[in-house]
Amino acid sequence: MSFSTSSPVEPVSPAGPRALSGRPAVVAAAAAILALLALLNLVNAILHLAAISSVLNRFRVRAVLEGVNPADMTTLENSLKVALVVSALILVLAAIILLAVAWGVWQGNRVARVLAWIVCGLGVLLACCGISGAASLGSGNVTVQGGGDPAVTRGAQALVDSFPGWWAGLTGLSSVGQVLGYIATAVLLALPAANLFFNRTRPLPPGPDTPAVPPPTTV
Repeated sequence: MSFSTSSPVEPVSPAGPRALSGRPAVVAAAAAILALLALLNLVNAILHLAAISSVLNRFRVRAVLEGVNPADMTTLENSLKVALVVSALILVLAAIILLAVAWGVWQGNRVARVLAWIVCGLGVLLACCGISGAASLGSGNVTVQGGGDPAVTRGAQALVDSFPGWWAGLTGLSSVGQVLGYIATAVLLALPAANLFFNRTRPLPPGPDTPAVPPPTTV
């Protein structure tokens, strides 16, 4: 009498595309750039809030020298505070969005990739506006019209001229950095390695169709 034992049969998963493992360097770099852009927005938000006091002090001196009406001076001061605070809040919100998109890109989320391209397009447009404004402010070519009222015109011009000299330069450099960062992110996410990563298929867990291991047979 002879005995034979069959070797165990390993479970076989359903046939399908092979899951791609590992995160490409281009995807990691894109996520890192988005995170850095978010950090840059947070820094800009802090600078907006920090500039309120110094700009107001400069404006008060200039307004007195220009003979601005106290009522107009108060209105302009309040407008400046509101504008800088709202700008800071928008920058914080933009930083939160960038961090969320960066995390989604890092995780390989396809929707996050599309959102990243949209954010990059909008970011380039806004940053170009920032470059234009910084260039005008730095060259002293900003002219304010007060709706025909010379007093209001002088006050508004004094307010614009009250921004410190470093404001235009820092804003311009920040905007240029954002343009380069957004363009680099969009290009990185369009490379073939990124396409493979975002189009990968996740491995399927064992299901009811997975063949079971047959028990040893004895003849």
